[in-house]
Amino acid sequence: MPEIKRRLELVTPALAKKVVELRREIHKFPELKYEEKKTQALVIRELNAIGLKPKKMAGTGVSALIPGRKGKPGGKVLMLRADMDALPVEEEKNVPYKSQHPGVMHACGHDAHVAMLLVAARLLKDIPVGGPVKLCFQPAEEGGLGAQKMIDDGILEDPPVGGAFALHVWVGVPAGKMGIAYGPCMAAVDEFTVKIKGVGGHAAFPQKSVDPILISAQIITALQSIVSRNFDPIDTGVVTISSINAGNSYNIIPPEVTMMGTSRTFSKEGRQIVKKRFHEIVKGISMSLGGSAEIDFNHMIPATVNEKAMCDIMWEAAEGVLGKRKVIKADPTMGGEDMSLYLMEVPGCFAFLGAQNPKVGAIWPHHHPKFTFDESILPYGVQILYRAAELYYGK
Repeated sequence: MPEIKRRLELVTPALAKKVVELRREIHKFPELKYEEKKTQALVIRELNAIGLKPKKMAGTGVSALIPGRKGKPGGKVLMLRADMDALPVEEEKNVPYKSQHPGVMHACGHDAHVAMLLVAARLLKDIPVGGPVKLCFQPAEEGGLGAQKMIDDGILEDPPVGGAFALHVWVGVPAGKMGIAYGPCMAAVDEFTVKIKGVGGHAAFPQKSVDPILISAQIITALQSIVSRNFDPIDTGVVTISSINAGNSYNIIPPEVTMMGTSRTFSKEGRQIVKKRFHEIVKGISMSLGGSAEIDFNHMIPATVNEKAMCDIMWEAAEGVLGKRKVIKADPTMGGEDMSLYLMEVPGCFAFLGAQNPKVGAIWPHHHPKFTFDESILPYGVQILYRAAELYYGK
């Protein structure tokens, strides 16, 4: 991205090198949710090195407060957040910093998020902005509700947080660009497990059984009517059965089937429609075909909703670093993010830092064994975080 190098007036070559080195060190030693002890130690090491006083939170998380140039004591502060955990994925990309932990990989870019926030912390410490900035290094974003544990542990308090920003490296956006979604950004996530109970028996005599596989097949088909026939056409959602387990023989009808899956929605109304119709369809079809159903349906995280004024700040910050016409309105995605839990409490913006670049193999989707991103974006992410904090406090 040579056309925007002139805009990195704060990120020196030494800092640009540092953010890449940190990312690679974190990538080499990935850790699953609530196991991020080595990553936590690295974060504490780096924050101590610049004279901050990091605090352990939520088991393996870290927070720290960077003083600003001014600001009333006890006033609300800005929070910058990075997630820390990796995924249970075996890395298939051969690089010098390949994961040294078998079956575990930073396949979503959290290593980049930690590295960018650590280097942004150096800038914020050396060149303070107009008010304090609270750093949030969060564990367990990948299905562990780490954000909630950070909230429970007081991340939004003492001093109270008034707004929050976060960046996510994103291979759906070309490197050198930033995508920002105003309003709903990522979907609400619900998970479910269903046990369909029938009566087992010999496959040659189905009339003497109640076939739970037949019941489950009818249910799977009918569930697809929820969005297509119960949602407002301008709203959207998805209901996916991702696992089905039943039986272990060619000539035996099993007594039960277990199905698991997820639903994703953006509106509160859509979320409630899915839950209501899901129970009605599963129970109704099971009963009509002679079986029964046990349903465990759990709301996991709400939709991630960006606030307009905070998006405007992030937009201006990104334009100042990347250049005009390099910041684009992003479409919401059905992926889920527990940044949503912070944004339920305070206004904020969760933005997509473009990371796609076929020349360096950055084409694979998030959570893929070959996932990677264009590392040249890291210094720009650092300066965007700094600039967003500066603009939040009115320069």
